[in-house]
Amino acid sequence: MLKAIVIDDEPRGRNILLQLISQNFEHIKVVATAAGADEGIKKIDMHKPDVVFLDVEMPGKNAFDMLKELGKVDFKIIFVSAHNHYALNAIKLSALDFLLKPIDLDDLAKAIDRLYDQPKQASLQVPHLLNQLQQPKTNFGKIAIASVSAIEFVNISDIIYCKADNVYTDVHLCGTSITSTKNLKEFDDILQAHYFFRIHHSYLINLNHIKKYIKGDGGTVVMSDNTEIEVSRRRKTAFLDQLASI
Repeated sequence: MLKAIVIDDEPRGRNILLQLISQNFEHIKVVATAAGADEGIKKIDMHKPDVVFLDVEMPGKNAFDMLKELGKVDFKIIFVSAHNHYALNAIKLSALDFLLKPIDLDDLAKAIDRLYDQPKQASLQVPHLLNQLQQPKTNFGKIAIASVSAIEFVNISDIIYCKADNVYTDVHLCGTSITSTKNLKEFDDILQAHYFFRIHHSYLINLNHIKKYIKGDGGTVVMSDNTEIEVSRRRKTAFLDQLASI
């Protein structure tokens, strides 16, 4: 049984999440709720939760102000927000989960499943998140990649390509690879702003690592590590347009 706390300034938001959890996840027990950051800090100190569902935008102090004030974070976090703005990209780059309102049950289930896949390393992830938020929104330099056993922080520029592996993703870097617990679509959402392109349903490539494009039906790209990857026919035109814009 995991102890959870829900922190959201909107009563309706708290109630909806409480209902979804109580009706569908018997292994999650919500031990407290809070309507703001200060109350949330008190409830966290009191109950020592395993996971906190944390609304991003709250009056007075937002989620990030609260985390700065907390200092040490020894629980897992699932952020909740009604807005898909740049802060959520920083959350994703830090390998932390978030849910968009209105909360979809399938998305909630996936986020809760990942609570068991990943070790409790928020003490590493949160400082990375707060650092990302201080950077210009188009200049995030690192990404946190969560595997089953660890969270590794790598330079985005070192990622050559990502390959789908069922519900996981193999992230190929210069000289090594990491199997992440996130799926390829999640990496696509995170990295498309950093000159990555989905050339195939199974491949997301870093355009900065292309050595050669070989013409063909869809064509083939040769990456900087000499890996050859086919380009999907239906993605060929958009891919060539993307190359032309670099």
